[in-house]
Amino acid sequence: MPIRTARAFAAAVLFPVLVSGALAQGIDAPALAPQGLPIDIPSPLDMPDARRGGPTLSPVSPGSLTKTVLSLSALYFENSAAIETGLRWRVFSDQPDLNGNHALVLESVDAKPFVTLDPGGYIVHVSYGLAAATRHVVLGTQSVSEQVVLNAGALRFSGAIGDKIIPPGDLSFEIHAQDGAKEELVGSVKAGQILRLKSGSYQVTSTYGQVNAKIVSEVRVEPGKLTEASVMHKAGKVDLRLVAPNGAEIRDANWSLLTPAGDVVAETLTDLKNVILNEGDYVAIARYDGTIFSQEFKVQSGRAIGVDVAAVKRAGPAGGPPVIDP
Repeated sequence: MPIRTARAFAAAVLFPVLVSGALAQGIDAPALAPQGLPIDIPSPLDMPDARRGGPTLSPVSPGSLTKTVLSLSALYFENSAAIETGLRWRVFSDQPDLNGNHALVLESVDAKPFVTLDPGGYIVHVSYGLAAATRHVVLGTQSVSEQVVLNAGALRFSGAIGDKIIPPGDLSFEIHAQDGAKEELVGSVKAGQILRLKSGSYQVTSTYGQVNAKIVSEVRVEPGKLTEASVMHKAGKVDLRLVAPNGAEIRDANWSLLTPAGDVVAETLTDLKNVILNEGDYVAIARYDGTIFSQEFKVQSGRAIGVDVAAVKRAGPAGGPPVIDP
């Protein structure tokens, strides 16, 4: 399945691999849904996706001797295998209290919970990572089986420079969903982590390091499949030093990076070792003792270089300020 590049801050290629059936077999990765985050449960009358099973019945007293069995399960898509891991179920009363809140009746992380409840109306909420669905269920005296279709898949990312894998700790991804003119952050993951979410198209920003090695592309998630995407960055690493005339390193300078045209790449740099930059031309700026020193340098993909900025001043024209030697 093709993935087209939307735009890129660095030249890159995004290679997708769909692992058919991988999710159906179960991937023991933690669900990424926010834990403990309150869910705003609307009235069943306001839920277009909820299936109504008849008139709402108020749950009877918890002390009632009459209980009804409710069995729950979730599917990746219609007629798929049941999801076996990563689910979180919550069941609420469909009757709001005086404050408009719906009381939580039970919650479970079992893949297929089998519970007994008082007859009445309930709101069932299930999440699979960032994919979620809500159903309205009415229980009478007969047992009820509720099967929820989530239309969910998953993403897992990796990155490389040439044939060298980028360490997962240096690479992060943000996933955005586009809803008309509105863009919403869906989730953030490190390389190698699995993000479960609704099927559909997403915009992905891959960030290598902390400066300008960013790539923005589009990826599509298919229901019931794990989409593996590998990002090919073109970047290198730089060590920066301000060197005094006697060869000693000056450590308390203030650093920034510019393009040769004067555009700011990094306004402040605190860590001068292994600075990751897109391939291209740069100017290193070091400010020390009221003087500005500079040095041009070039970054090539996959290479690590050291850039020494000489802290040397030479006399300027008569009556003028000192001239900086780059």
